[in-house]
Amino acid sequence: MKIGIVTAMAEETLPIYKKLGNVIKTERVCGAEISTIELSENTVYLATSGVGEINAATTVQLLKDLYKVEAILNFGFVGSLNSDIDLGELVIADRVCHYQYDVSVLDNIRVGQYSENEDLYFYLEAELIERVNKALAQPLRKVAVASADAFVASTEKKKQLREEFGCDICEMELAGLAIACRRNELPLLSVKVISDKADDGAFVCFEDIVNKGLSRYEEILPAVLNAVTQNNQMTV
Repeated sequence: MKIGIVTAMAEETLPIYKKLGNVIKTERVCGAEISTIELSENTVYLATSGVGEINAATTVQLLKDLYKVEAILNFGFVGSLNSDIDLGELVIADRVCHYQYDVSVLDNIRVGQYSENEDLYFYLEAELIERVNKALAQPLRKVAVASADAFVASTEKKKQLREEFGCDICEMELAGLAIACRRNELPLLSVKVISDKADDGAFVCFEDIVNKGLSRYEEILPAVLNAVTQNNQMTV
């Protein structure tokens, strides 16, 4: 099986790179750095897309067109909008809202809602999420994601995203990934680690977590990959 793993920043990619090893080659393609990793009968294409929705979406297209990937996995740092979700917790996304999307003046539709969707969200594959959670010793909390091209570091904005969009975490790539995966008919799985509280101290906290390398998702990566490729006998 051919799997694309997308992260936004080198700091998010490095823990995965170290965990998997067996890198065959690394190349830069249209601005994205992509490492080819051989694992048993499967191949992983580990891509650092760059920050933001557009970079994320174009990287999915690159992975599909050039490498013929059959699924996309996403890992990265996020801010918590939910007081129950603390720093360092790993979570798994089950839906995402592109909260900056706004055609409400034209279509009389809610801000954040795409006309082809029944509500605010793009939904990730429930069966794949359940398969991964069953493979883990401790299942991950399922969360709704607020995604847009903005780093949230405001208590007021945090409250808005929680109350108006019903989201638990915020980040800057998943909506782009979800749209690109839907159009390419690719399953998408996203596991995130809480790096900040998306409030007035978010930037300082985020920098501290990143600099300390506290990603944690690499710890469960073997189980995640084995669950995604359960019929391919992947060994990590």
